[in-house]
Amino acid sequence: MAATRAGRLAAFETLVDRYQGLVFRFLFHFMGHRGDAEDITQETFLQLFRKLDRYDPAQSLKAWLLTMARHLAISHHRRQAPAPLDPAVIGELVRDVVSGPEAEVLSRDEVRIVHEALHQLPDEYREVLVMRYLLDMPLQKVAEVLNIPEGTAKSRVFHARGLLRDALLRQENRQAQMSGL
Repeated sequence: MAATRAGRLAAFETLVDRYQGLVFRFLFHFMGHRGDAEDITQETFLQLFRKLDRYDPAQSLKAWLLTMARHLAISHHRRQAPAPLDPAVIGELVRDVVSGPEAEVLSRDEVRIVHEALHQLPDEYREVLVMRYLLDMPLQKVAEVLNIPEGTAKSRVFHARGLLRDALLRQENRQAQMSGL
């Protein structure tokens, strides 16, 4: 990092190579759209380059990068209508939230239902689910990226899972009622 701060382009390229995949995966799972994730990943590294002089070496570079990426994604989300989530992303999340064989096979309708349920979640709950389950980040890192206490991160994960489960059950009940008519 010191070489990068000294203006060595090769050192910055090494940083990009090391962290680009992580930032992209975070953004892809958080945003659910490959093109947007690619754009915001690039924007994250441009911002990193512009703000190198503000980096505190006592802070985790990974956490700093993911925090930047998160802020850029939220700003982008506010400017855009929600993009459809990739069915693979939805399937992975459902398997983590819903247990049993029904979580293994998702039809198109079920993917749509989960997509709708995820978009009903407030950003603070959606982002913890993405970080914790899809990026497999430990709660300590989730808390660090979000700049919240670890207990708060744990609580948000718990509530996010419950909110997603409740939304899925409500949708399932609505479909059952419609089928019974």
